[in-house]
Amino acid sequence: MDTYLPYIVSVIVAVISGAVSCLLATKSAKSSLEAIKEANKHDIEKLMEQHKIDIDSLERKHAMELEKINLEHQLQMERNQKEFENQLGGNMMSTVLTEAMKMPVIRQQISNGIKSGNKNRK
Repeated sequence: MDTYLPYIVSVIVAVISGAVSCLLATKSAKSSLEAIKEANKHDIEKLMEQHKIDIDSLERKHAMELEKINLEHQLQMERNQKEFENQLGGNMMSTVLTEAMKMPVIRQQISNGIKSGNKNRK
């Protein structure tokens, strides 16, 4: 047993040293992990705030584009309405003049007006 005593002491010292080293490494890893979690937490919070700002910006941009599209649509509808009214008025006038020219009384009055205008110039 005396011959094994130095070996047993060495093994016990090595086991205690290994256990202490393992405990210190675990404690160090936990503290490093906590530090990294805290740093990541701040980074994630900053990214979330930036993300909220970006979303708000996109929502405002979308709202402005939607307003622009609605305004353009409204203006186009007004233009189309005016074109239709102008076209309707023009068609109505040409129809009225065409129908009026078919009436003999109107033709007679135009002829008389032209003849009297020519007599006044002479």
